[in-house]
Amino acid sequence: MDSISMDIPSQLIVSAERLALTGSTSAIHHHFRSGRLVRLRRGYYLKTSEWVDATPSERFEWSAAAVGLAFDQPVFCRETAAVVLGVPTLRPPTFVDLATSSERITGRRAATFVVHGNNALANQARSVGNHPMRYVLQRETDAVVAGDVACTGPVQTALDVMCTSLFSSALVVAEGIARMLWEQGSLGQDARLSDHPGMALALDGVATDAAKRRAIRIANLAHTKSESAGESFSRAAIELLGLEQPVQQHTIVDSGQFVARTDFWWPEQRVAGEFDGKQKYLDEGLRGDLSAEEVVYREKLREDRIRGLGFTLARWNWADLEQPGRLRQKLLRAGLRPRPGR
Repeated sequence: MDSISMDIPSQLIVSAERLALTGSTSAIHHHFRSGRLVRLRRGYYLKTSEWVDATPSERFEWSAAAVGLAFDQPVFCRETAAVVLGVPTLRPPTFVDLATSSERITGRRAATFVVHGNNALANQARSVGNHPMRYVLQRETDAVVAGDVACTGPVQTALDVMCTSLFSSALVVAEGIARMLWEQGSLGQDARLSDHPGMALALDGVATDAAKRRAIRIANLAHTKSESAGESFSRAAIELLGLEQPVQQHTIVDSGQFVARTDFWWPEQRVAGEFDGKQKYLDEGLRGDLSAEEVVYREKLREDRIRGLGFTLARWNWADLEQPGRLRQKLLRAGLRPRPGR
């Protein structure tokens, strides 16, 4: 099996480790009974305040890590495997999915998440939810391993998600895996996931015609050029709206001088498209030495230069993607038209 890397979260409190270090777990049990710790699984805990303050993605990763440590070499699959591989998902998975070859143990397991107490923090910890474990039937698994954690490989993970997840969620994972395969050198820089020889073979093995047609459609659409979950989500929305797929990462020049690099470009309509995620405004690592206000100002100047060349610029954000009718109106106003027959 090939090797990948997944770090065990430092926030996770493991009873067995505490017992080995101190000879006692009484402090853990005391804090758990008082509501200061939540229990993800028997023997695996987290500070209640950290659980409440965490992002949904962090809570899922902690839940998956607890499962990975609690079982002997479990093999994560579906979108859980994508998380282990470091591939973006549209949203944190609902379940921590494990592959099984036995029909007798498939399905959801009872939630093991427990938090005691009736104070505001404990109630909030319960309200943000948790991620139960689920066994998924996999006759064969081509697993990759990272320390104590194993998951299905990139190609199988993409195939499983394309066959089982909603279209938008599946394309986000498929494009993340396409980009991973490109970075690993097993897929061309300007290629689709269906161009990977392993994917072509995997698609041939899909049992049902409906699932196979769906997976082929997504694999043919999934491209190495998408750079974020937001861009992949945008492409899924554009596809489902019946609009023409754009060129990605297009460079606009004027008299040989660089003007802008746009997320999306429709050459016939002379329309540029931009997905506006919050990250470039809020993440200091992406902003560099610029303030959020300076980033906004520079974006305005860039937009003026694009429009000054006679192009139309359509901008949208996550809220528009969640309500695709709003995105459709923005793109139609910019000059796009549905594909014939749509």
